[in-house]
Amino acid sequence: MHNSLYFRVIITFIFVVVISVTTAFSITFNHYQERILNEFEQEMIEAGKGMIQLQKSMGQEGLEGYLAGVSTITFNIALYSEDGDVKVFGPNKESVLADPADVQKVLNGGIYRVDEKEKRLVQKVHVGLPFKDGEKRYALFLKPRIVDRVNFLREGLITVLTYVLLIGSVLYLGAAYFLVKPIKKLTALTSKIAKGEFKQIESIRSKDEIGELAKSFNVMTAELTKLETMRKEFISNVSHDLQSPLTSIRGFAVALKENEFSKEQQHHYLTIIQKESERLAKLSENLLKLSVLENMDSLVEKETYRLDQQIREVFLSHQPQWLEKELELDLEGIQMVEIHADRLQLEQVWHNLLTNSIKYSNKGGNIKVDVKEVQGEVHVEFSDTGIGIGEKDLPHIFDRFYMVDKARTPTRQGSGLGLAIVKKIIDIHGGDILIKSNLGKGTSVHIVLPK
Repeated sequence: MHNSLYFRVIITFIFVVVISVTTAFSITFNHYQERILNEFEQEMIEAGKGMIQLQKSMGQEGLEGYLAGVSTITFNIALYSEDGDVKVFGPNKESVLADPADVQKVLNGGIYRVDEKEKRLVQKVHVGLPFKDGEKRYALFLKPRIVDRVNFLREGLITVLTYVLLIGSVLYLGAAYFLVKPIKKLTALTSKIAKGEFKQIESIRSKDEIGELAKSFNVMTAELTKLETMRKEFISNVSHDLQSPLTSIRGFAVALKENEFSKEQQHHYLTIIQKESERLAKLSENLLKLSVLENMDSLVEKETYRLDQQIREVFLSHQPQWLEKELELDLEGIQMVEIHADRLQLEQVWHNLLTNSIKYSNKGGNIKVDVKEVQGEVHVEFSDTGIGIGEKDLPHIFDRFYMVDKARTPTRQGSGLGLAIVKKIIDIHGGDILIKSNLGKGTSVHIVLPK
């Protein structure tokens, strides 16, 4: 519970609000309190001077009566004489407005003001003024009755802020719950993903960051579902591609061991065993090659060489295959181009593309290759007039072990790794590859590589 996001959000909110409210209240109250009290102090000095002037016309007894009346409305007043008599006017007659030292200072003719450091202490705000009645000296001290109201105001503000904090906290508890709720859903679904349940979120419709997170989560689960499907197909395809030749090899080996056949039959069965062994070797080689490519982005050994010569040499190495199918080759579009790349890897690309063109071309078909340099990039295009690829297969053509509908190509065997290897090599070189195809018309593979 203490480690949950919900708990931490609530604690953080309360901590921030308490610190913010306390600091804001302290700064605001002290600022305005000091300003108000400065104004009161000036008003009291002016009021005191007025009272002293009034004493000259009314006499001492008249002044005391006036002070008694004023004290019920505006000020707490204390009148000190030089012989030690003190008369207090106001509701709290027990209070002492001035220390003896301050009284003596005023009796000596000075004006008393509260020290700057004490202005924040509301209880100490008062002024003292000297005056004479004949030869007798007096000190008049005034304290504003509004000070009591300032204390009341401060207590009121504290009460209001306390209720604000409590009500805000309760409301934020609910708000935080709704904020954290979708995250809890994501957490729960993440746990299910770890168990192989790729369920998407449908209840989060917001367009904020949480909504974007939910969308990204759904994209992730869709990709994971796709990967899981590919994994199952991978197991199925590998199992089939391994089991089929192994079954043939085992069956013909047992037949040769337990039966006597003519030399022609023995040669036929041994030829089948050889072809199936080569098929297994090719599958293992491609698996190993793709595994190596996945981890060799930084191990590319680049060199500068003639790309046009390399492609022509690849065609010569496959001469028996394209002659057997009586395919027409069009290499007129191969221009002289130099490239800085990994020679062996790109050679593998051309071998795989040419093998596919030959494999999926009908007898008497055509294969065309164009190579040219355009603005610092090398463009290579392989085109054939083969059986083509359907629209539903094109988006998956680079997936590992993906096989175009075997019902249409029952006699054409493969591992589904050739184009996956091609795509990985092109990616390692920072290039792009695009395949266009139409069923019954042929396929075009366009590759762009940095020179």
